[in-house]
Amino acid sequence: MRHCLKNILSAGILMYMVAACEDLKFGDAFLDKPLSVEINIDTIFSNKIHSEQALNQFYKSLPDFMPTASSGCRPEGRVLDLYSDLGYSGEIPWKSGVVNASTGKGALPYNLFANSEIMGDPFFGIRKAYIYLENIDRVPDMTEDEKNIRKAEAKVVIATHYIQMIRFLGGVPWIDHAYKPDETFLFPRMTLEETVRKTIALLDEAAAILPWYTSEEEYGHMTAAAAKALKLRLLLFVASPLFNASEPYFSGQAADERLTWYGDYSEQRWRDALDAGLEFLRLNKQNSNYYQMENTGNPRADFRTGYFVKGNREVVMPTFRDGTWNKSRKFFRIYGQRNKPRASYANMFQWIDGTDFSWEQVNDPDPNNEHYNQPFFNKEGKTVRDIRLYETLMVNGDSWTPPENLQMWNGGKHGPTKYDQRTLYGYGYRKFIQDYNSNGTMVYGYPYSCPWIRMPEIYLSVAEAMNQLGIATQKDEFDCTAYDYLNMIRRRAGITKDVTAEMVTAGTALTEFLLDERAREFGQEDCRYYDMVRYKKGNDWVTIPLEKLLITGNKNKQNYATEISDEEFYYWKEHWYLFPFPVTEINKRYGLIQNPGY
Repeated sequence: MRHCLKNILSAGILMYMVAACEDLKFGDAFLDKPLSVEINIDTIFSNKIHSEQALNQFYKSLPDFMPTASSGCRPEGRVLDLYSDLGYSGEIPWKSGVVNASTGKGALPYNLFANSEIMGDPFFGIRKAYIYLENIDRVPDMTEDEKNIRKAEAKVVIATHYIQMIRFLGGVPWIDHAYKPDETFLFPRMTLEETVRKTIALLDEAAAILPWYTSEEEYGHMTAAAAKALKLRLLLFVASPLFNASEPYFSGQAADERLTWYGDYSEQRWRDALDAGLEFLRLNKQNSNYYQMENTGNPRADFRTGYFVKGNREVVMPTFRDGTWNKSRKFFRIYGQRNKPRASYANMFQWIDGTDFSWEQVNDPDPNNEHYNQPFFNKEGKTVRDIRLYETLMVNGDSWTPPENLQMWNGGKHGPTKYDQRTLYGYGYRKFIQDYNSNGTMVYGYPYSCPWIRMPEIYLSVAEAMNQLGIATQKDEFDCTAYDYLNMIRRRAGITKDVTAEMVTAGTALTEFLLDERAREFGQEDCRYYDMVRYKKGNDWVTIPLEKLLITGNKNKQNYATEISDEEFYYWKEHWYLFPFPVTEINKRYGLIQNPGY
């Protein structure tokens, strides 16, 4: 039986089209002179320059959480937060309550078969990586060390795609070479445990060869640090209740065959995640703590540098869609009609002293209430909330394209209108677009980089694993408790009071706090949705009433009120935690078992 999975397995007489390689550059010199014609596989691997362009083919398949125009990693201009309790869109399946194996690829945030040459398509990237692995030894003008490093990079790219598939689908088929057209094969799903084991093996193999960090010229290439950070991300996800439980999240054949969970709960899985986090920190320390959070004492600028500025050392693993922010690629659909943050998300950002924000306090006219009618700025115009709020969301009164400030009230320049409802709920998405204006002059042409993994994720993951193991208050080998790791991130955000075990008790309360902290730190960075899935909080989070912030007034004074919308809501069904395989692939009968509920 010969079945081709979206033509991913056929090497055949390979023809590489590399005309678009100039779109993606690493450092300042990678692929400066791309080929402009089709060339065959013998030519591609005839010298180092051509083989580097083949390398680009699988690198450009890496996921990127910025929206795209119509297809790819984030289709239809949507951000992943919209599929959680942080945002809302009437165009996603949660609104209609209909998700099945025939759901179009534009409706779900992950496309297993996105498009043959677009970022986020796992099988395009895996196929290209294996073709590279199987042919790089033919290149005559590369040293063995150079070849080994490039092979290791390819393995990390393959593992990255498998991690994405695990997070969206569970156990998946395993590809271990570039299949030829005359090969006969069955293509069944592996168990979740086996898929995880093989993915971890790829990462460990690569990390043993790769440098901990690259030179400036090689920036963007995979490193041992990226491999170890990915390992931590995967092990934390699979240790969580979705997969690591006494019963499956949904019954069915896939659950019976251990494709969608481990089959039991084991505390060891949390221990494995913690060990991976400590291993990363240990290796980073051995490399003079090369990766560290930006922290110059200017909280807002430091946070912005950490998530936005290409080449900073807070980003452990960047991915690249382009060399620069390019208007034609529609990055700014993140600031568009289809992407609306909920007001309840903004409420998660605390006062600067670390106490919880509430509108009751804002609306309390008590003379001693310093926050009366000042939810964002005090009388001197200084910020009064967690500084990450102002970088993550458009907030009334905040600075915008100089010299103006955001005017978010009804009738204001940036408020909602009949034709423009991106700020309909009182806020808009801001992260990554900076002080966007109609010409895009604040960002267009700026070096592009997607911060796929940042150091705060390492710290918060270690804290979470410690808490799950019941050792949140114990100091580790770096003399840190779970609370210490949490407070590292909060201090950088300018929050003046640390979280203690007396304020937030270890266990369930700390888990909930850590999940909210991740939402505050990683808004629009593909975090909240995965946290919702791995903790099985779809019904708790997605179905919450949709809150709006209503702002009235004028330039001199604004008034604030909140409102719950009964007409805008999401459904949630428990089998949605994992996505379906497309029915077209199931019908090809090469061994795929559908996820339960579909």
